[in-house]
Parts: sequence; structure tokens; C-alpha cells
Amino acid sequence: MIRPIRLFALHLARTLGLFSLAGRLTSGDLRILCYHGAALADEHKFRPGLFITEATFRRRLQILAAGNYPVLSLGEALRHLDEGSLPARATVITIDDGWYGTYSIMGPALREAQLPATLYIATYYLEKCTQVFNVAAGYILWRAAPQTLDLNTVGSGLQGVFDLARGEARERAVKVLEAWGDTREATDRQRLLQALCQVVGVNWVEIETTRQLQFMTSVEAQRLGAEGVSLQLHTHRHRFPRERSLAEQEIVDNRQSLGRLSAEPAVHFCYPSGQYSPEQIPWLKELGVRSGVTTKRGLVRSSSDRFTLPRLLDFETMTELEFEAEISGFNDLLHRMLP
Repeated sequence: MIRPIRLFALHLARTLGLFSLAGRLTSGDLRILCYHGAALADEHKFRPGLFITEATFRRRLQILAAGNYPVLSLGEALRHLDEGSLPARATVITIDDGWYGTYSIMGPALREAQLPATLYIATYYLEKCTQVFNVAAGYILWRAAPQTLDLNTVGSGLQGVFDLARGEARERAVKVLEAWGDTREATDRQRLLQALCQVVGVNWVEIETTRQLQFMTSVEAQRLGAEGVSLQLHTHRHRFPRERSLAEQEIVDNRQSLGRLSAEPAVHFCYPSGQYSPEQIPWLKELGVRSGVTTKRGLVRSSSDRFTLPRLLDFETMTELEFEAEISGFNDLLHRMLP
């Protein structure tokens, strides 16, 4: 009931010209949009916050063009922000992780619109060319018909009985599978996903051949880089440990892998899952990193810390009205005024 009321309030605000007013009041602030992957099939129904359809993504690009939101590369936008020369309503498009749908769907859409973007890549799965284990396991259990799953029938060393009709039970099952996978190689995890599909009755061949829940290859990432997509840091294994030596190794491994794909310096960073602690920021600075983006919502002002930059998270279930409220700056102004 709350959301219909909220949508009505946003519709009224737009009708009264408040979106337009917000756009003028926040014209000097930077908008950094955040995406993850594009759905190849029904992944957007499984995780609408992670996967967006091609139609929705293309429509967002149309809204940016129609609303006169100039899209800049991240490096260019931050330089203008430092110099105080940022164009009005300047916008940056960022995409996290490196999903195959980013290459096959988002890449062509950006190319056709002639827009730059920044892709933060976790390079481990880029090199392994396997499904991302925890996300794929969750998807398989979501796709399965309501049934009771005994993990002991999937593989040795696995225990637990779960009612797959319940979302909470599926999440607990994924955690058990993830704990098992953390100590195995990528090929072992891939075999377990195949066994899981066989047990719950999901078509593994379809998932594998269509490259669902899989990252793009190094060659495909290299092509995106050649087309103007900036390839930047997201750690190698999508983790940023609290132990300094391990955290630094993630950046070093990530940067070395990206260096084989693009000559552009990898100096911009995205915290995996948006998680970080203040003591980690000096480590990044010492490693030559110049900026860090988070999953905090909001616009970037000239006074914003360059290592805790907020973004506007877009997702499949966000309506065009809600997207316009975000990109116009209306939501940001509202959050500033409210305690």
C-alpha cells in the first residue's frame, strides 16, 4: 500500500514542476548511475536489483537524451568536478561485475547511443569462464519447482533439507552451497551446479549454452574497452578483506588482469557489494587509486569524498517515474531536507 501512495506523490510532484525545479537546483551535482547486468532470459525476475532487461536499459538511455543529461566518462566527470567546470546535469554510467549480458546487450546499446561508460570488473570469473557460483546456485533453486531438497543427494559433504517453495529456505541452502564452494576450484563448483540442476529438474545445458549467470570473456572485455568502455577496478575475486595484505593483493591481481585488456590506467575502484571500512581508504590511495564508488544513494557534490562516492542505483522494478525522480535530483533534495 505504501508504494502506490509514493508513486502518486511522485506523479503529483512531477506535475507541479518539482522535478524540473530539482533539476535546476542540483544542476551542478554529478549523477553517477549504477547498473550490474542485463538479463539474457528471466534473470530480472530472479534478481531485479542485479539484472535489467534490454528494453528497460535502452529506455533509460532515451530518458537521459531527452532530458539533456550529458553523459561523460568517469575520469572526465571527476576532472570537471575538481575544476568546477562540470556541465549542467552531468551524468556517468557505471556497470559493476562483468556479466555476459553487459557485453551482449548493454554494450551494443551504449555503442548505438554513442555514450561512454565505466565497467568495474571482478576479473576472476572473467578468466575462469564459468557461472558465478553463488548467484547461479540461487537462480537454479529459484527456477526449481516447489519441492524438498536434500543437499546430501547433490554432493558428498553437503547436508541439509530445504523447502524450495520458501525464499528464506532457498537463501539458507545457497549459504550452505557457498560455504562448500569457497574451498573448491571453479571446475568443482561448476560440476556441483550441474549436479544441482539434475537433482531439482532445471535444464543445465540451457543455462550453460546461453551463458546465463556467467561473465564475459577477456576477449569480449577487451572489445568493450576498444569501443570506449573504461575497464576499472572491482577486486579480482569480488572481495575486499579487512586484512591489508589480502586487500592489496586483490587490487594488484585485478590491475594486472585489466592491464592485459586495456592500456588505460586502472585507477578507479568500486567496493564489492558496496562494503568498505574507513581504514581501507588509505590503502587504496597508496596503491594509486583515485576514486571509489559505493552503493550509497545520492548525487555527487564538489565537497563529496572522492573515495566514498554515492550513486543512483537503477533496477528493473523501478518505474520511469521513479527513475526520473532520481536522475532529476528530486529524491536527493528530499533526503537532504528530511531528517
